[in-house]
Amino acid sequence: MKQTALTSSLTSLIGCLFLLTGCDEAPSSKMAETSSSVESEASTTPKASVTNTKTSSKVEVTPQKSVLTLPTPPLFKEFAAGTPRKKAFFKFMVPLIHQANQQVMKKREHLKTLISAQTLSKNDQAWLKKEGDLYGLEDLNPNKKSDLKALLTRIDRVPTSLALAQGANESAWGTSRFARKANNYYGQWCFSKGCGLVPKQRTKGAIHEVRAFKHPYYSVKSYIHNLNSHRTYAQLRKIRAQLRQKNQPLTGLKMTEGLVNYSARKHEYVKELQSMIRYNKLTQYNQKL
Repeated sequence: MKQTALTSSLTSLIGCLFLLTGCDEAPSSKMAETSSSVESEASTTPKASVTNTKTSSKVEVTPQKSVLTLPTPPLFKEFAAGTPRKKAFFKFMVPLIHQANQQVMKKREHLKTLISAQTLSKNDQAWLKKEGDLYGLEDLNPNKKSDLKALLTRIDRVPTSLALAQGANESAWGTSRFARKANNYYGQWCFSKGCGLVPKQRTKGAIHEVRAFKHPYYSVKSYIHNLNSHRTYAQLRKIRAQLRQKNQPLTGLKMTEGLVNYSARKHEYVKELQSMIRYNKLTQYNQKL
């Protein structure tokens, strides 16, 4: 019993220190990864732009060229741990999360128009089948309203507060090896040799790697897509759908309850995310979409 109490106290102390200052190494946790790759921005995407306040770079999508210009990730270790590093992290990550969510919401609005349509064209049906495959509903019937509503529960945004808390937790405020060398801010795994970085403490016989991304933005997109598609996060999607049904705001604090299986630390991980959201007042960054 004494051993358990001591361990619990040390865990709480470490958690508090992490919330205040961050740490140099990200917690070891596993994000369930789908085999589907996250699609790039479509050429029909309306122009959208958000500015990174540190570099004055923009996340911009232009329908003519479908070019996505992304800001250079800051060297977060150059910022003092605590408030300076956190501010740099939020300034960099918030626009990326907002952009990724906007892409999801555009798709969601299109889906809603198809759900209410009297008839569907062949192109509409093909689009629905493609999205069903992408979001883990391979047997989706475009003419079955219940299937389309099931897809609607998956194509939805993730609160910025939640994405920030998990990104900060998994990447140690952007300073972890995986964030710096693989642009992976969410602990996402892949399973083919050379797809990412090999964890230094990987279990003997394991084949997973920590997935590498060209830019942190694609890590954000993949993270949102995985929460929206993988069976592991069905509870998170259920909570979100219930909030929608009650016309209540989508909150990171509530939706963290669906992330028990994101980390081996289970409920302790959920409590830590909730503490991070509260302590850093992350709800202020949520989009009104």
